[in-house]
Amino acid sequence: MNAPQARALAENPSHLEQLCTVFALGSALEAPARVSGGFHHRMWRLDTPAGRYAVKQIAADLDLRDTATVRRLNATETAARRFADSGIPALVSLARDGQHLRVLDDSGYLVFPWTDSKARGESEIDATHARTVARILARMHRADIRVPGLGRPVTWPLTTARVDELLARAQKHNARDAGYLLQRRNDILTVVQRQDAAGTVLAQQQVVSHGDLDHKNVLWSAGGEPLVIDWESARPLNPTYELLLEALDWSGITANFELAPFDDFLQAYIDAGGVIVGDTLPAAFDAVLGSWVEWLLFNVARAAGVRDLRQRALGSKLVDLSVGALLRLERNSSRITAVAAGYAT
Repeated sequence: MNAPQARALAENPSHLEQLCTVFALGSALEAPARVSGGFHHRMWRLDTPAGRYAVKQIAADLDLRDTATVRRLNATETAARRFADSGIPALVSLARDGQHLRVLDDSGYLVFPWTDSKARGESEIDATHARTVARILARMHRADIRVPGLGRPVTWPLTTARVDELLARAQKHNARDAGYLLQRRNDILTVVQRQDAAGTVLAQQQVVSHGDLDHKNVLWSAGGEPLVIDWESARPLNPTYELLLEALDWSGITANFELAPFDDFLQAYIDAGGVIVGDTLPAAFDAVLGSWVEWLLFNVARAAGVRDLRQRALGSKLVDLSVGALLRLERNSSRITAVAAGYAT
């Protein structure tokens, strides 16, 4: 979390020249301009004689000296390409000799064709958007693509010791919600302790999929056409788990959850050929809880441990969001699983 910030692309003419050369873009017409996008990496707009591009500068806390990390990031872009070839509206980075990620002096870059499509805020999402995403998810699950080198991103383990360490750090630094999280320690640990059993069940059926198909990773054109971006979480995972995770997200689990949009998302998924395996539903719901606890604790660490004040503020905001989502899951768990079971085979 305390990795030094890499030199900005706009201030690194050597890297800029190398990127333009390797992808045959011609010389940059002007210095790259910083643009918004994502919680983690930096994004730049690059204008060249070949056109306009978006450059993702990989965050410095990813160790690009590690060949497994580089292989995995390249594999995620290969997955995006395979899905695009099968008809999924995926934004895919440029490649040279089969390599998408360019590593220059331990800094990593992905170069994408520019798009004017935009992400929509939760207040701008309606039932049509959610149903469209559900159909895309079903098509990805049915595509059954194969991508060598694709694995789960490296994360720190969820253990009792790790939970206690993070809660103690949050209390020491007076991080947001620290007192409440300490009160709910046993509930957090119950979720953590269920993850191994859930993982064993869910590992019996896995397909390659996006892995993070929330609002920020689906852009929309002015005409309402979707475009799926940010494939770095792509990996083999259980389709019923991913369906629950995304159906909950697109029905407001982070803000104002309603059961009807959740039901509507599942119906659209089934209508598009998706399948919900009833025997895996309990494990899938446990894994959804585990994903939210993992995200909560990651942001507890961010809020309590990084020097960057902007990142600390972001961590605090996302702790609040995660706590809210977990409380809504707790209140609605029986209704959520009952609705999903109604569509299961």
